[in-house]
Amino acid sequence: MQVPLDVPWLLEYVDAVNSELQDLYPRPGKTVLEQAAADALSVGGKRVRASLALLWCEVYSGDYKPAVPLAVAYELAHASALVQDDIIDHSEKRRGAKSIAAKYGMTTAILASDLLLFNVPREVAKYRNLDSSRLARIFDLVGEACRATTWGEFLDMEMAGGTEGTEKDYEEMIRLKTSTLLSSPCASGALVGGASEEQAALAGRFGEELGMAYQIQDDALDLVGDETTLGKPVFTDLRGGKKSVVLLHCLNQCSGDDRKFILGLLNRSGPYDVDEVAKLKGLIVENGSLEYTKRRVMNYTDRAREILGSAPDTAATSRLLELTSYLASRYY
Repeated sequence: MQVPLDVPWLLEYVDAVNSELQDLYPRPGKTVLEQAAADALSVGGKRVRASLALLWCEVYSGDYKPAVPLAVAYELAHASALVQDDIIDHSEKRRGAKSIAAKYGMTTAILASDLLLFNVPREVAKYRNLDSSRLARIFDLVGEACRATTWGEFLDMEMAGGTEGTEKDYEEMIRLKTSTLLSSPCASGALVGGASEEQAALAGRFGEELGMAYQIQDDALDLVGDETTLGKPVFTDLRGGKKSVVLLHCLNQCSGDDRKFILGLLNRSGPYDVDEVAKLKGLIVENGSLEYTKRRVMNYTDRAREILGSAPDTAATSRLLELTSYLASRYY
């Protein structure tokens, strides 16, 4: 599991979650389906959602361990969503390895996604001794995260379909597709840690702002990142016709042949040659689109930091601040 050198303390949290996930789906799996589910959980990733749940629990309880089942639930939901995302995008790779669909076939990939997702409520049910209203709220948060992610994926497909879309359309889409799946772990982790509804809502707002910064940065890396460092092909979103802040800004700044050139790259099935890649990256820089995108990322990051300033001053809060800074500036 890839734990960034910038935040080495994250390894303890990641290991706690990975241990539970490996117990659920040991490798090698007894069946092809179980092996596919295990692979979906093991291909890279930083366990960001799980770590957020653990850290917010620790903010209010002084201990992250009570939130481990919750963290596992969100990782199962996230892994399920990634399997489906790769199916929809016809992606052959996921973090440098074969996607589950490419490795096991479409049918097994769909069933593996279901297998992961349907274990989510079983993990949340481990909190049966919690106050019933608190438990109901956690179930509601988990369910809303899954619902919003599904709706966001649909909007992503709609945007890729034909019209260029606007930054407002894009931000509405990523708020659903990505932000909610960071907001909900924060809020529910806080609830497991004993936070009040108001404190949990604050944690959720932090996760929403961080999620926006995270996805805008992630989409920018698809266009300007280094393929070797990322561990996955660049221009994947472009090939799928997907728009991002950096691309939409560049399109709005360009005119004539440059604009026509960019639009011609969208939804293209064939490979991009070296000159095309260089030209698009050059246009992104020349038109200030990369700097514009960085400012948008920092705006959301600053809002997340501001919200975090209202949380209790604990070691876990400091770690949340450190994780926020890393996610806003990461290059992989």
